[in-house]
Order: sequence, then structure tokens, then C-alpha cells
Amino acid sequence: MILFILLWAAIFTITGMIIGTQNGNTLVDVSILIWTFHDLPLTLVLIETFAIGVIFTLIVAIIDEVRLKNRIWRYNNEIKELKKELSALRNIPIEEVTVEEQEEENEKEQDNEKKELT
Repeated sequence: MILFILLWAAIFTITGMIIGTQNGNTLVDVSILIWTFHDLPLTLVLIETFAIGVIFTLIVAIIDEVRLKNRIWRYNNEIKELKKELSALRNIPIEEVTVEEQEEENEKEQDNEKKELT
């Protein structure tokens, strides 16, 4: 994934350098809401818009990272509670059941099933 991101960053950087060098003397007018800026170099406008895009992307990434960390923290707490519950259930003493008692219980169940069918 990091290689993919670095590849895209390199492509955008090279493209920006090509556009910047070919349009070095180009002057543009920029209008933002109610403000208008006259005779700005195109390369400066491109660099500034790229920087603003990076800043917004970082803000969104940080917010997403905080949400994910919060979710991981909640899940880890839930796992701890479930482990405690599991260990408590494992420590419950087991009653010994003899073979004779098991056979008696099976016979009772079979009798109950026969009664229900009739």
C-alpha cells in the first residue's frame, strides 16, 4: 500500500513539475468567493491548490484515524470482559455424573417423548 501511495505521489509530482515548467510565465486571475487576485503565476496557483488539498486530506485522515483507534479501544475492552467471563465459566466446578445416572436420564427422556407422541 505504501508503494502504491509513493507511486501516485511521484506521478503527481512529475506532472506538476512538467506543467510548472511549461507554464512558468503564464499569469492568471483567480476568483475565490468575493475576492479576486490578478496576475498570479499559474505555478503558484497550482502549488497552493495542491497544498490546500494535502491539508484537507490530512484533516480527514486524522479524524478517521481517531475514530478507528476509538473503535479498537472499545473492542479491546469488550474482549477483556469476554475473557473474564470465559475464565469464570471455565472455573465453575463440574458435577460428576455416573453412567447409571446418565442412563436413567436417557430413559426418562425417552418416556417423555413417547408420552408426547401419544
